Amino acid sequence: MGCFSPLCRMLITENNCLTRNRNTYISLPTSHQHSTIYMLLSKIKRSPFIYFQFNKCSISYKPQAPCIDPYNSSKLLSNHFKSGKIKEAENLFDEIPEKNVVSWSIVIHGYSINGFHEKSMKAFSHMMLSGLLPNSFTMVGVLVAAAGLQNLELARSIHGLMVKFGLESDVIVGTAMLDAYAKCGNIFYSYKLFEGLKNPYLVSCNAIVAGFINNKLFQQAVLLFNFFRGSGLVPNAVTMLTVIRGCVALGSRALCELIHGLTIKLGLILDVSVNNSVLDMYSCLMDLDAAIQIFREMECKDLISWTRMMGLFVDFEYAGDALKIFREMRKSRIICDTVALLNLISANAIFGDLKRGKQFHAQVVLGGLQSELRLSNSIIAMYSKCGDLDSSRSVFNQITEKSLVSWTAIISGYVQNGCAREALKQFIKMRQEKTDSVDSITLVSILTASGELAALEICLQLHGLAFEAGFPRYRSVQNCLISSYSKCGNVDLAYIVFEEMGFLRDVVSWNTIIYGYGVNGHGETALALYHKMTETGEVPDSSTYLSILNACSHAGLTNDGLVIFNQMIEENKVKPSQEHYGCVVDLLARAGCLSDASGLAGKLLEGMGPNIWRALLSGCVLHGNVELAELAAKKVSELDPGESGQVVLLSNAYASVGRFQDAEALRSGSQKKGIIKIPGISFLNSTSRDFG
Repeated sequence: MGCFSPLCRMLITENNCLTRNRNTYISLPTSHQHSTIYMLLSKIKRSPFIYFQFNKCSISYKPQAPCIDPYNSSKLLSNHFKSGKIKEAENLFDEIPEKNVVSWSIVIHGYSINGFHEKSMKAFSHMMLSGLLPNSFTMVGVLVAAAGLQNLELARSIHGLMVKFGLESDVIVGTAMLDAYAKCGNIFYSYKLFEGLKNPYLVSCNAIVAGFINNKLFQQAVLLFNFFRGSGLVPNAVTMLTVIRGCVALGSRALCELIHGLTIKLGLILDVSVNNSVLDMYSCLMDLDAAIQIFREMECKDLISWTRMMGLFVDFEYAGDALKIFREMRKSRIICDTVALLNLISANAIFGDLKRGKQFHAQVVLGGLQSELRLSNSIIAMYSKCGDLDSSRSVFNQITEKSLVSWTAIISGYVQNGCAREALKQFIKMRQEKTDSVDSITLVSILTASGELAALEICLQLHGLAFEAGFPRYRSVQNCLISSYSKCGNVDLAYIVFEEMGFLRDVVSWNTIIYGYGVNGHGETALALYHKMTETGEVPDSSTYLSILNACSHAGLTNDGLVIFNQMIEENKVKPSQEHYGCVVDLLARAGCLSDASGLAGKLLEGMGPNIWRALLSGCVLHGNVELAELAAKKVSELDPGESGQVVLLSNAYASVGRFQDAEALRSGSQKKGIIKIPGISFLNSTSRDFG
């Protein structure tokens, strides 16, 4: 393995730890005054793990009378562990009268592969105390346990035993040892061990590449893989699964495409696990077309293939395609699991189809999965997006042990449906029940609710909570703080948050602060911020133009607004929406350019909603143009018959020119037609609460 030394020095350096003598890079036991058992006990005393308390071992070791065939019992014991039947394996092990190193090793390894790492270490300790010496299979099992516990000191102790018993040259044990070091977070020890292997085989190479990836050294892992390829290594499916993980983490499309080509060249694309990994790779790159092509070309699809494709369509909010994939999966006689149902419920949430949502909920109940917390949380969110808060609340109340996600789902549901006060009540209840500390999503939801209520004191408390919870550098939280402070009328605080964001600022940050100044009557400041935004190189989007056009309209900055609208179309190639045109009509109408506003509204009649005519109607009322107001009100009534706003505005226009009888007749006629104005509500802010 000396040929790997130059590569080692190229990849990683840490105080020259990789170039030390192989006998000094790790502390090994050297005492000649202790036996193997006493050496293990000295390590045990220094370890914090409870599995070293021998008197609490879960297995009974009393010899039994019946004579049991050692070979058959060992084979059956191994099968129990491979099938995950831990209790049956323990009972069988208790019945073995004379336990040898084979039966002990099966138990140690069986516990490890099933995730019972502490039990594995207890069994190993008892085996050593019984006087039996471990073999290579024993050491592999106990190393898997050490890796699962991620205890570096324990791994080093086992390494000492490995050397003591002369197993250091065993390539299988060495591979397990380097894997344990990597999973314990010490890739340097791991690579040093790899260098010491005389004839490393493919499994060893796979293990060290995986070790680099598990320690987030993705670039080094890919370099190491390339080096192995140059040395004649022929990758297998496990190799490619590992390398694909590294390529996805690096986010390099070119590298991902090269790896995809290599899997095809090696014929590994026929392996369903490799194919699923390639599908996941393109999903992470958000390349929907490539993912669809991979999926359609797959000769063999398993449950993971179907659920991953469904999930990708949901990520792109193509709910119809996700449901279509689900139907295809059912036709293929694939039984859906929790992940498939989660994707199904999320797809329906995008549709907002309450009837179908209830059917999916019933399917969850019939499948006996209603106690699955992830599904319950997803159903809460689905009902909220369908506007059925009663069902959402009912599912929430049925959860016995609510997680932070559960609370966030119900709080977000109230906010989405305009029930800000209810959202605050739920948040207070969550804090009183001492639920896990809040996350960024919870904070964004509750800040939105506070902004809707213009509750400045609550926003201030939540700002403090954001600092306390460690979210001062979360962009979503900072953007939401800007929005909430602006809605509370305090643009000075909003601007302070905006300034403190620094490099975290994105287009959403700029849009929010521009909108905040605009709605608070500071149109010129909003305009200055817009120009500053373009000067810094940030490219305005559709929302930016909507915010600045609104600001110009309310501030009477007609010429500036028209110039920006022209730039939007000609320079930045942003397609104007109904809202943009509505802003321009409002801009012209407020400035008294009613003929221009009317001409623009007339040209945009086809395919446009009533908002453009509402903007024109407001301008007509402002400038007393009754004739044009009547036309605009008629257009609004045709496009939105149930709305009462145009009746009130036209009535005000009549009253402004002294036509009180016409105003009264208009109001009376609308009442007879059942068109009733929703009364406005004023309230004192009584939402002050302590969220500490």
